[in-house]
Amino acid sequence: MLPDCDKDNIHTTIASLCLKHFHSLPKSGKPQENEWTVLSCIVKEQQNVFQVVALGTGTKCVGKNKLCPNGTILNDSHAEVICRRAFLFYLCNELKKDSSIFNLKGSSKFILKSNIKFHFFTTHVPCGDAAIFPKQSGEEFGDIVSFETIIADDVPAKKRKVDIDEDIYRTGAKCLSNSIKQDLKEKGERYHILGVVRIKPGRGDPTVSVSCSDKISKWSHMGIQGALLMTFIENPIYLSTFTIVQNTPFCKEALKRALYGRLVNLNLKLPFGENCMCIKQVDVSFAYCKTNEKQPCPSSIYWFSNGKRSCLEVSVNGKKQGVTKKHLHTEKARVKICKLEFFNMFVKKLDEYGIKLYENIENKELSYKTAKESCKDYKLNWDSLKQSFGSWTLKNDLLLNFKLEKYT
Repeated sequence: MLPDCDKDNIHTTIASLCLKHFHSLPKSGKPQENEWTVLSCIVKEQQNVFQVVALGTGTKCVGKNKLCPNGTILNDSHAEVICRRAFLFYLCNELKKDSSIFNLKGSSKFILKSNIKFHFFTTHVPCGDAAIFPKQSGEEFGDIVSFETIIADDVPAKKRKVDIDEDIYRTGAKCLSNSIKQDLKEKGERYHILGVVRIKPGRGDPTVSVSCSDKISKWSHMGIQGALLMTFIENPIYLSTFTIVQNTPFCKEALKRALYGRLVNLNLKLPFGENCMCIKQVDVSFAYCKTNEKQPCPSSIYWFSNGKRSCLEVSVNGKKQGVTKKHLHTEKARVKICKLEFFNMFVKKLDEYGIKLYENIENKELSYKTAKESCKDYKLNWDSLKQSFGSWTLKNDLLLNFKLEKYT
């Protein structure tokens, strides 16, 4: 049951809380006066008490030629993705007997407490399908196409001429090359095709990361917890609401379509299914929203709650900010929320609860790929969902076959 947005007014509460939390963080990694970024947060609600539990900022993405085969680089540093990766660590830390959000069922299975909800906040419409909608007359936000064109080539918006029809906002995210459906690139509303999976652009080097619209749509069907944590969690974790600030282009119908309303012939099996979030734009502003006069901030911030402690780091180009050239390819350059660090934490949880995913493979010998595939229900439903999308990126197995570097 969705909350009554107008009655409860929780969206304004969520937005104000997230912005206050962002401003409370140190200056490192935040935009300069002439820079902009995107901020995304996940907020926990428990008995009408709201708390930010994960935060991410960023606009960049690593090109396919710089992808890392050992899981130590953040391939996608868009704020929504950074925030979600931080949230995974928050969830993993909560897999304990005295958890504030889970009840332990049996010896190793956790169920989200009935009075817990999670809410999503962001300061910009997600790139991809959600960014395609008619322009609002009389309002000047700058073209959404600039949001990703800048990422692609770093050309200042004020020096770049964009041949764009005034009928719709456009996205720089491209249709998959192997997709039958492609953008028509005709005038007005016929420039883009709606509802297709798209790839984020890179700075001269194409990426293999699907757009944030597509990723959030996946979370709206498969849960935000991902495949690995389904080993421990009884049911997928869905987001209840989606809140966005006022000083950015917004179309509620486009968001509904992109995040959970574009798929037909769904064949998902319980506990997976389509989750409809309550979406609302609020009368709250973000000081670092994108404008044509600003450049994208090169760094990303992530933060997540860990009980009475918290974890905060800044990254640039998928690695820890401030690392010297000498240590650029060492463990010192690794950010905590990279795939390898999360995999290490996951395997430790397996041992803590006496779980062995495969009889013939020791946990310390697992690859990231085989561990993800061990959750059969998740994999079967994800394969089915990809068919509903019509196409999805195929990642090279070399990018997923990494193992733990050390077992401690």
